[in-house]
Amino acid sequence: MRVAFIDQTGADAGGAEQSLVLLLRHLPPDIEPTVILFHDGAFAAQLRGEGFKVVINAIPEASAKSTRERPSLAAIVGIVPSTLRLAGILRRGRFDVVHTNTVKAHLVGAIAARLAGIPCVMHLRDILGGFGLAATRLVSRTCARERIAIASSVARTYALPKTTVIENPVDLAVERAPRDSGAARRKLGLPPDVPIVGIVGRINRWKGHDVFIRAAEQARRRAPLHCAIVGEARFRDEDFVPELHALVQQLEMVSDVTFVPWSDDPGAVFCALDVHVNASTREPFGRTVVEAAAAGVPTVCFSDAGVAEFMESGRTGIVVAPGDVSALAEGIVRYVADPAERERASAAARDWVARFDAGRHAERVAAILRRAAA
Repeated sequence: MRVAFIDQTGADAGGAEQSLVLLLRHLPPDIEPTVILFHDGAFAAQLRGEGFKVVINAIPEASAKSTRERPSLAAIVGIVPSTLRLAGILRRGRFDVVHTNTVKAHLVGAIAARLAGIPCVMHLRDILGGFGLAATRLVSRTCARERIAIASSVARTYALPKTTVIENPVDLAVERAPRDSGAARRKLGLPPDVPIVGIVGRINRWKGHDVFIRAAEQARRRAPLHCAIVGEARFRDEDFVPELHALVQQLEMVSDVTFVPWSDDPGAVFCALDVHVNASTREPFGRTVVEAAAAGVPTVCFSDAGVAEFMESGRTGIVVAPGDVSALAEGIVRYVADPAERERASAAARDWVARFDAGRHAERVAAILRRAAA
């Protein structure tokens, strides 16, 4: 079965792209994948390096820079030729089914698949609103045969039929590999003799790094700790980083916070942490929660995170009410101040994470692709 996997980026890879790579690596042998991207770059090079066939179907710069929150007329008009060109690529490739992986991939790829007469499966990974939600729902209703949502909260956002919830995968063999915590701390510039509480991933406003800092400031009054903010601003919000540095200074936490550059080896990061925090607002999934659990690091997060649907609060982590900074701080203190409680949560998290195995995920997605193609 020939499947075209369509993603909007060929450069920086986010969580959607990380999940796509794991899916491609673990596909059953009866599926022949081709990856179609909207521009070239590091992500495209990675896929080629792993032996996957990559096709670039470029979209105009205005369309590439347009965001779902602020779409422009020029972006919408400019995307038409790219969509028609993609339909030709799909038709000539004689694909059995199309899989779209990101928002722009849905809007361009699903329409192109419909024009080419090829069934489409949308992999819904975002909680949208406004124009983005309306446009995606319209295209999905008219152009997609089936849908996959990474969490029930994502599925409810779109409220579309034939939607199957399949949680995101992790490579357990990699994430569970034994590592030296002390060496990891030295490499990241973190102190060796105090509990480390970290937030990991893209630095964007909706990810709540400022909320994390305020919660950690409350927590440190009750228990010694050091904060690690691991990541960089990707895709947007570059001006958020200096705001975070200013907040750290304002709260007199400069000696208690370390900003760590982006790492392509999350396992090495998580083995340096004692507690992981996800402070996002309406996080569609929360991949870092699963990666942390695989490394035996419990998470404190808000209940509106998609992955919170699967967590056992009080056992594999702590889930608190959305936006409640004090409750987030209380959860941090609970683990920092009680090493025995932290160890129990660590063991439970390692067991819990088996449900996110990449091979199991690929089999479930493949079943949807086969059904759509049939």
